[in-house]
Amino acid sequence: MSRLPFALAVLVAAASLAPADDKKMPITEIPTVKVDKFGPGGTVPEPVRVTSVKELEKAIPDEETRKRIAKLVDFGEQTLLVVAWESSGGDQLTYTVAESFPEQVTFHHKKGLTFDLKSHVKLFVLRNGVKWAVK
Repeated sequence: MSRLPFALAVLVAAASLAPADDKKMPITEIPTVKVDKFGPGGTVPEPVRVTSVKELEKAIPDEETRKRIAKLVDFGEQTLLVVAWESSGGDQLTYTVAESFPEQVTFHHKKGLTFDLKSHVKLFVLRNGVKWAVK
């Protein structure tokens, strides 16, 4: 019995599990960068849209944090959305991507049920040309 069909099936399966190129994805969250200080704006209904390193300097005061973010965003091909708010620690911010051209990203904010007050900052990288909205 030949092992070639099995080997080909394994290769095809492995290729389908390979990580996608983040620049081709319509949206990617940056969960690895913790933002302690944030400039004005960036609420859930109105995220701050950052399209250049100069705008990043206004949005994120901490230089080390800016450097880490700048390494992850190609401002020629991508836009950074910064969403910052204070509310319940149980708040959730999720998104869905509609299969259309250009893709459409819809953010969904679910308020938490706890009475604690927590600062939230979420960073999202969107490919240029992707439409987005907050519901």
